[in-house]
Order: sequence, then structure tokens, then C-alpha cells
Amino acid sequence: MEESSNISEVEKQVETLEAEVKKFANGLHYWAKYLTEKILSGNEIYDDDIETSYSYLLEELKLKEETEKPEITINYNTANTGDYKPDLLLTKLENVEGVNALTENQTIDFSQNLTIIYGANGSGKSGYARLLKKAFYSKAPEDILQNVHLENGHKSVNAKFTFKSNNADIPLKYSQKDNAEFEQFAVFDGKGLFKQLAEKNEFEFRPAGLSFFAEYTNAVNRVEQKLNTDIQSKKSGNTADDLSALFDGESEIMTIVQNLNAQTNIDDLKKYTPFSDDDKAEKENIQKQYDELLLASKGKEKEQRNLEAIKKQLAESKTSIETINKFFEGDYLLKIKNTIAECVTKIATAKAEGIEHFKTDKIEGVGTEEWKNFIVAAEAFANKQRPNNEAYPENGDNCILCQQPLSEDAEKLIINYWKFIKSVAEENARKTQEALDKEKQVFENLNFDLFPEDKTLTIWLAEKYPDELEALKNKLSEQKILSQNIVSDIQNKTANDRKEIKIDTEKYTTIETVIDESIKFIEEDEQSKQLAKLLKTKTFFEHKEKFNTHFSKFEFYVNNQVWLKKAENASFAKRKITDAEKALSEKYFNQKYIDVFNEECQKLNGNFGININHTGSGGKSYRQLKLKGKTPSAILSEGEQKVIAIADFLAEMQLSEVNRGIVFDDPVTSLDEKRKSEIAERLVKESSQKQVIIFTHDLVFVSSLISHCKVSNILNECHWIENVGGGQPGTIWLRNTPSFEKEYKTSGKAQSYHDDARKSSLGQREDKIKNGFAALRTSYETLVVFGLFNGVVQRFDERVSVDSLGGVVFDAEIKDKVLDGFYQCCRYMEGHSHSDKYSYKKPSIENLNEEIQRFNAISKEIKDKRKEKV
Repeated sequence: MEESSNISEVEKQVETLEAEVKKFANGLHYWAKYLTEKILSGNEIYDDDIETSYSYLLEELKLKEETEKPEITINYNTANTGDYKPDLLLTKLENVEGVNALTENQTIDFSQNLTIIYGANGSGKSGYARLLKKAFYSKAPEDILQNVHLENGHKSVNAKFTFKSNNADIPLKYSQKDNAEFEQFAVFDGKGLFKQLAEKNEFEFRPAGLSFFAEYTNAVNRVEQKLNTDIQSKKSGNTADDLSALFDGESEIMTIVQNLNAQTNIDDLKKYTPFSDDDKAEKENIQKQYDELLLASKGKEKEQRNLEAIKKQLAESKTSIETINKFFEGDYLLKIKNTIAECVTKIATAKAEGIEHFKTDKIEGVGTEEWKNFIVAAEAFANKQRPNNEAYPENGDNCILCQQPLSEDAEKLIINYWKFIKSVAEENARKTQEALDKEKQVFENLNFDLFPEDKTLTIWLAEKYPDELEALKNKLSEQKILSQNIVSDIQNKTANDRKEIKIDTEKYTTIETVIDESIKFIEEDEQSKQLAKLLKTKTFFEHKEKFNTHFSKFEFYVNNQVWLKKAENASFAKRKITDAEKALSEKYFNQKYIDVFNEECQKLNGNFGININHTGSGGKSYRQLKLKGKTPSAILSEGEQKVIAIADFLAEMQLSEVNRGIVFDDPVTSLDEKRKSEIAERLVKESSQKQVIIFTHDLVFVSSLISHCKVSNILNECHWIENVGGGQPGTIWLRNTPSFEKEYKTSGKAQSYHDDARKSSLGQREDKIKNGFAALRTSYETLVVFGLFNGVVQRFDERVSVDSLGGVVFDAEIKDKVLDGFYQCCRYMEGHSHSDKYSYKKPSIENLNEEIQRFNAISKEIKDKRKEKV
């Protein structure tokens, strides 16, 4: 028991997000586990994988024969998920078009570690930064501007990005920025500070363990869609009604087809297969016998159909007679008489109790409907004058029509009006009259013309039963006259005694019996019996033949029903996925970010007491940075805010196993040199883990970055970006830096470009020659500092090296040679002319070689003069 407890405790201690995701995956059905193994191994889920998973699902549902399946072992490779590549590098950016006013046909090579692009304000850095923020992830993407100096002829934004993975180049255009490679790079921009520090920010990158759930859900949806598609396909095939419609008539085969379902046994259906040659011969024989006998019995068959039609019409006629008889029974006639008498009495009572009291020579139409309606409307209007249900009229009231004071007699008259319209006698008289009106309408609508001359039944009765027909017509005529008299009684309010007139329907029974006997005689005729027997056999063989012709349809339908029944058992457990993702995100993701953020703050010496609030909405995670309950931007300086923002950015990038590169656009603006050095050290360290690309105009920062690279032995590239001639921003000088290093103390850099130019194609040669002159220009700058002035004053040293003054070599002749050589380099670099003497000249290999030799000679002369001094 104690040992078991210890094991449980160990498992609890080593519990990780990856372990819990694996546990979740191992608890799934095989078809789902197959998908999780692909995802967690870092593989993209292709259509073939969905097809395989779906096939396993069908096996599980017993919809497909079970196969021997390989054992699945869940491996967790967080470094490679989906299309993401763990070894991805950005190696080159070239052919930029339509971005601000950037010079075209430029190339930027990127180091696998740190790449610095240095340039003064206005040199074109912002144009490149805008392009990268649009191509990669950025919290503050900016619209790419067109060249404002051009009125027309603007090009669409375009650029070629070259990535590298598995030692293979991956060239992609800007228009392909939705590819996964672009998602593996992110851009930090100081312009996004407010969004980072003042607003809630969505985590754009999440741990692979949590990203797994989204990918897995998507894969499950694709499998479910395949199942739903197959379900709809099987439902849209032949229905049971479609299959039954293949047959005419009744047979045992027809009964089976009508009852096809998922429980139908296919073997039971096969009992009616095949339709053999013997069956075919028997069908033809039966058909022949049936046709011959049918021809012989044609007259009797027709007679039977006629008799059945007459019988049906006779029954309908009998029903009509019985319906009419109800209205002319003695009891019904007495009811009519009594209702008339009652109505007369109630009308008289109403008059006696009311109307007679109101008759006067001054008013016409007393007692009419218009008179009654007038009184009803007057009472309703009077009630509106007294909102508190007070009676009207009362002593002193005015007439509601003429507004004159009411006399006592007038008040009594109005009160009597109200009593009259509410009297029981008046209401009873009205209801009785309505009842009589309905009876009158019934009698007026009765149809006594049941035997028109052209009706089939009339013609048949006139031939077979003329006396009975005549008697029926006479009785109907008598009922019609009686009906008219009753209508007259109702109209005149005359309560007359009327004698019952009913039509005897026994004649119908007699005639129906004779018809039934005739039909029975025809049916019991041996010929008819034989014909019915042949028809049944004939129908069976016809159905059997058709059944065999369409057997595959019936088999397919039954199999479909079985398939659909089993498919109902499919479960995709989406709720389980959502719950697991939610629980693990809360447990691992939010706290991990806090820990990483705090570590980054320490590394950047930025422990300002920032707190982090986490929220979630719609399956997304958000965080907001707070300092003592306020946004950091309200308390910290701009420089401190930038440090916090960089820490936040680096922390988020570390949460993403897919991120392979980060880009910074002037990250140290407004910072002091100490802060610059701290950030430079941190970014250099980060470049050992992933690519770091930095655009900056800060020379101190450039120097600090390069210095930290040397200390840490980190590879780096530094390119110079310039606005050539004041109107061509974005000109790139590769591997050229305003930092005076060893490699620029000689013409070695320029010589290297010269040698490459000799081996290059014509299209690449000119760029290499220009870069050679740019490198030689930097060598001249270095020569001034270290050659002429012996390093007495260096750009980033805090002190002046007074001891070095003894080695200074300077005279007017050497000065002129250095200036002339420097300006020659500028003229070949395009746009750097300082006078007409040094106007731009297209460079050649020979020009570069000539200038290299000139530099070497000047450098030697300076060294020789320093030796002379010694």
C-alpha cells in the first residue's frame, strides 16, 4: 500500500503538459489515437491520414472488415507541428518592389544567428520594417506606402523571401505570406508599445500541447464530415418507396420489398434468386394461358366492372336519400312548427315589454334594427363620459348629443332605453329568430335532383328498375314541395302542421342484393376463378424476374440501412476535447507565461513590479500588464516601458515552439548606453537559439551588439543601408559596417569582393564590384582612424589615447591622396559624388583592382612614414 502511494506521488511530481496531453491521447479510440500520433509527432494531417483514420472508425463501427492494425505509440515532438520546420532559417530578402520609395534590385543576406542592418534616419529602414511587419507576425502592422514621388506607374508590393530547411532553399514570394514559414517569424516594433502595455493582448502563440487540441479538433471535424457525407450519400439513394414502385400488383415478393429494413436477412432475399430458364419458360406459359382466358372472359369482366360501379353509385344515392329523410320526419317537422310559434310569442312579448312604450308620432321607425342600433351606440358613448362607472343620466345632466339640460321625463326615457336593450325578452326573441333563419337556409339548400337524366345510375335504373325509379322521383318531388312550404311558414311566422314524408330505402337494399348476387355469380364462375389464379401466378413470376433484375438495388438498400444503423453509434466526443483543452490551458499556459516574463525582466534588469492579469474568451487567451493597478505607460518612463515591452515580446516568443526568428526595428530608442548594452547582450544570447534581425540607426548599439557577439563567439552579419544621393533610400551595402574592425584595416574585404566578381555572372558582377568599393570606402575610414591618427580617438572609446599621438602620420600630400582615394570609391558606389570631378562612373573590375592597389600603396606609405618617425 505504501509502495503504491509512493509511485502515485512520483507520477504526480513528473506531471507535465506533455504528459497530460499524451494521457488524453492514449485514452482515445484507435481511429482518433491515430490522428493524435500524427499531430504530436509534428506531422501535418493530410487527406490520406483522414482517409486512414476514417477507415479505422468504420472498422470500429463494424462497417468494414477489421484489419490488423499497428500498435500506436504516442511520441511528443513539440519542435515540429503541422507545416512548421524546427530548423527553418531566413537566408535572403531580395527583389523588393512597390514598398515606399525603396531602391529596387537590392539584396539582404541574413546570418543564421544575428543580422544587423544599420542606417541613419531616412535611409529606408522603415520601408523594410513595414514589409516585414506585413509578412510576419506583428502587433502593430503598418500599411505599405507607395512612392509619393511618383504620380503614376506604382508597382504592386512584391518581394522574394528565401527560407532554408533541411539544407534545401524554400523561395517564397510576398504574395505567399500565408504559408507556414512566414508564421515562424515575428517583428517587435516600438510603435506597438501602447497595445502591449495598455491593452489586453491575445497570445498569438501557444504551447504545442495546447495547439494540439485545435489541430486535433480540426482533424476530428474532417473525419466527421466524411462520415456525414457518406450518411447523406446513403440516404439519398433509392428509398423503400422507390423500390416498391418497381412492381405492379401484389405478391409475396412485393410484401418483402415493402418491408426492407436494417433487420432484413440478405439470405432470405436470395431465396427468390435466380430467375432461371425454367422460370422464364413457366412465366411465358402462364402469360399465354392468362391472355387466352382473359380474351374469352372479356365480356364478363366488363360486366363485373359495370356492376361494381353501379353498386357504388347506388350506395351514394341511398346515403343522400337517408340524409334528406331526416329533415322530413314528424319530430323534425314538429320542432320547426314549435320554433315558429315560440318566435312569434317572444317577438310579441318583446314588443309588449318595450317597443310599444317608445312609439310616438314624433319619431319614425321605432322598433326597427336601426333604432335598436342607435340606442346601443348611445349607451356606449354615454359610458365614456363617466370614467368612474357613474350612472348616466342623473339629475342635472345634459344631453350627450345636443348639450341641453335634460328634463325629468327625458331622464326617465333614456333610462328606459337602457333597460330595453338589456331586456331578456328582446334577447330571447333575437336568438329564436336566428335559429329559424338557420333552419330556413338548410331547407333552401337541400338537393332533390338526385337522378338527372344523363347520370349512369339513372340510365341503368330506367332500364332495369323503371317503376322503382319513378317512385323515388315522385317522393323527392313531394319532399321538395314540403320543403318550400316550410320555408314559407318560417318567412311568414305561420306555425302550420305538416305531415311527414319519408322515402322508403328498402328498394335500395333489394337492388343491392341482386347486384351482389350477379357479381358473385361472375366471380364464382370457374373461368373467373382460373383467371384469378393465373393472374396471381403471372404476377409472381413478373415480380421474380424484376426482383432478380434489380436484386443489387435491394441488397444495396438493405446494406445501406445496416450501415446507417451502425453509423448512429459513432461518437466524436467534442465536449471532452473542449474540457481537456480548457483545464490544461488554465493549469500550464497562463502560469508558464508569468514565469518566463519574470525571467526576461530579470535578464533585462527590468524588475519594476509588473503584475499580469489573464482572461479568456472564445477559446483564446489574453493577458494585460499592470503596475500597481495601472497600465505601465502611466507610470514608467519611455525607456522603462520599452524594456518591459521587449521582455513581454521575448516571453511570448518563448512560449511558441514554432517561432524561429525575431525582428527588431530600432529597439533601443530613448535608452541610455547601459540599457543599450543590456538589451544588446540579451538579444545576442537569444540569437544563439534563433535568428535575430535588428534594424537600427544607433551606432553605439551596433558596436555593443558586435562586441557581445565577439565575447560569445556568435556569428553575425552587419549591412549598411543608405539613402544614396538623398533620393534613393534602401540601398544595401552587404557586410559593410561603420564600425572600425580588424577586417577593415586592410583592403581584404574589398579584395574578396573583387575575387567574387571575377567568378560571378554578368548580372551579379556589378553588385559585387559596388560592394567592393563600399568596403574599400570603410577601409579608408579605418585608415584615417588607425593609420593617420594611430587610434588616438576611436568612435566608441570613452577616453582619448594620448599615448598614441607619437604615431600620428599626417601631412598635406598624404591627406590629398586619402581624400582622392575615398572620393573615387564614392563615385563608383553611385550617388556619393562631392563635385563634378567625382561624378558617378559605372564601375568595372579593373577600376576596383586599380583602387585596391591605390589603397594598398597609401597604406604602405603611411606605415613607412611611421617607421621613419621611430
